[in-house]
Amino acid sequence: MNNHAIGISLLIMLGWSTPRAVAASGQELHIAWEGLSAVVGHNVKAVMPDGTRIQGKATAVEIDALAVEIRKTSNKAAYPKGKFLVPRATLKAVDVEQPTKQWRIACTTGGAALGIAFGTLAAGVGSWKTRTEVYGVMAVAAPVIGYLLGHAADRRTITYVIAQ
Repeated sequence: MNNHAIGISLLIMLGWSTPRAVAASGQELHIAWEGLSAVVGHNVKAVMPDGTRIQGKATAVEIDALAVEIRKTSNKAAYPKGKFLVPRATLKAVDVEQPTKQWRIACTTGGAALGIAFGTLAAGVGSWKTRTEVYGVMAVAAPVIGYLLGHAADRRTITYVIAQ
């Protein structure tokens, strides 16, 4: 295979493996307090009035607070892990991550196919040992890179801005 075909193949691989969904992975919705029930059961992130970031699972929406089971916090003294009621008056917005699987599947599959193809192309040069090493590296590295790109593209965050 000539160098031009390999270069063109690499450009195609780079263009294909950069999912367009990464650019549009964030969404912002304005909702009333009553509509906040949509986040119950999901992992949420919020910033408290003092700047502390909390992360956990939303368990209920009450009249005057959002119940969150805190799993991660930037200020353990003020907001320890466990059940916490986030007061309605202090909650301005909530981020909810809703990951998908489509890009991980597509990019891993495409990476595997490209890894085998490039490994086969590269296996035509050098000694037997060099060919097997190059093929092995390409067949493993390309699907892993594809998975990582797909994982980045699958991250969806919806920000619920609460109308006061």
